[in-house]
Amino acid sequence: MPVDRTAPTRAFLNPVPSPPLAGEVTFIGDVHGWPDRLARVLAQTKGMPVLVGDLIDRGPDVRSVVRRVRELCEAGRARCLLGNHEYALVRALGVPGVPRLSGLFEAWVDGWGGAAVLRSYGAGDAADLRRSLGEDLDWMASLPWVLEGGTDGRRWIAVHAGLARDRATAEQLSELRLGWAGPAVDRPHALFSKERTVILPDDLPADTCVVSGHTPRLEALVEPRRILCDTTGGLVGRVLSGVQWPSGRVVLSL
Repeated sequence: MPVDRTAPTRAFLNPVPSPPLAGEVTFIGDVHGWPDRLARVLAQTKGMPVLVGDLIDRGPDVRSVVRRVRELCEAGRARCLLGNHEYALVRALGVPGVPRLSGLFEAWVDGWGGAAVLRSYGAGDAADLRRSLGEDLDWMASLPWVLEGGTDGRRWIAVHAGLARDRATAEQLSELRLGWAGPAVDRPHALFSKERTVILPDDLPADTCVVSGHTPRLEALVEPRRILCDTTGGLVGRVLSGVQWPSGRVVLSL
């Protein structure tokens, strides 16, 4: 379904490219509504926290997580990517310029862990949730689809699921920087594809690392050209991970 270009617009439809982050950062995996895990990892970060998306769904207190991360981002003290779960919520409810996908709300509630968002925001249906979310929905819709940075002659690219093998890296980044205004609006592979956890673009420079969450692992993967930092999947009994850059040190929500 194409974006309705005649609808009222928000800033997220006219994105300002996120400037590259220089210096140390800590990549934080998919939080999925667990504020206690998030707090313990944030206490161990070095440099700017960079959350790789999927703040919502499944966990016990989604609202607290969204409010904490939104507050940090708006104060310039953290950065956060759009994950496929935020994408699903935005498309399930619709926002001006980004149309609702019919049937997605019910699928999101039943199959994605969206019922946890309804409980956390005290909502009973889609209309209630839209009212309860308020500006949190616009904030989630405004999250970038890619973040970039680097230090000491090394570069990183953070995208929720990963990049394609057979397309030029520069071309993929140009599209992702456009977010909702780009051509890959419906179920974008960079946010959804599990296959991308095990591949890299053929032309990815040797000094560049792709950083993602999305696919839960028992332990964070830290390699020179690939970091995967989702170690919870939002599940009970799992440990949230952060990966400090450029040292590669892993911190845990223990």
